Amino acid sequence: MSEALNHITQAVEHIEVSSYKASRGVRVAIAFGIVVAGYGLVVAGGVIGA
Repeated sequence: MSEALNHITQAVEHIEVSSYKASRGVRVAIAFGIVVAGYGLVVAGGVIGA
């Protein structure tokens, strides 16, 4: 699970750097998508581990 969170953190940092010129709404939408994907990975990891 910590590995998935590390990937999420790296992705968020990359998005923040690459979308510096993007509008705030676009950055919020991308960040929300990353968070949703992260929760999906955590849930999937829990189901597979169970």
